[in-house]
Amino acid sequence: MPRKQKLGVEEKIKIIRDYLKGQISISEAARRGKVSGETVNQWIRNYEADGVDAFLSRKNHVYRPELKRQAVEDYLSGIGSLADICRKYHIGNRAQLRDWIKVYNAHGDFNSVKHSGGGSYMKQGRETTQEERIQIV
Repeated sequence: MPRKQKLGVEEKIKIIRDYLKGQISISEAARRGKVSGETVNQWIRNYEADGVDAFLSRKNHVYRPELKRQAVEDYLSGIGSLADICRKYHIGNRAQLRDWIKVYNAHGDFNSVKHSGGGSYMKQGRETTQEERIQIV
């Protein structure tokens, strides 16, 4: 089931085109769209990367582990900023790349991690013996 969008595709595209033509500022675009300036900047990046297709309603995108790894390694090696890497690999949002970096730094790869969202990125601790528990207390 597609995500429900607060603002229609046509309205977003009109706001972006008005901004790109220099008719409105980012703050005016944010006011019109009832969103933050950062959200408008994200719309602009997505529009410049994918055009109108960036705003068409779609289900959540599933990325291959190889693409995730390559994007994270490119960022960590300093090839580009978060925005540059997202544009290069057609990642919809910088927060997505940040989440992948957290997983990569914690686990080293994406194949062994089946993260269903909302959980912790912490590794499972080892089990302690009864004697160790008593000693800790």
